[in-house]
Amino acid sequence: MQRASTYHAPCMRRAVLVVALMLAAAAPAQARGRAVDRGVVIRVRPFAIVLQELDGTRARIPVSPRTIVTLDGRPVTLRALRRGDVAFVLHFGARPALRIRAFSR
Repeated sequence: MQRASTYHAPCMRRAVLVVALMLAAAAPAQARGRAVDRGVVIRVRPFAIVLQELDGTRARIPVSPRTIVTLDGRPVTLRALRRGDVAFVLHFGARPALRIRAFSR
């Protein structure tokens, strides 16, 4: 019986260490939660949009082919957005935007 418990002790320590490392790695991912950036469109590029936010800062948000873009409630391509349009961009951390809702000036 003594021999079995000494065998499992290193395995148990290793399992606890693995779980602790997984939790530590998952914490930053949770911290970068959902974000909505609002502002005026400054620049539109094939893989990014730049907004002048309400507080005056500029935000560059990556965009992917899967990003859903609407302008005045209608589905459009990213190229339909123009400088001066007002946009709401939903994204998670540094990942590409999920949705862009824009309104023409």
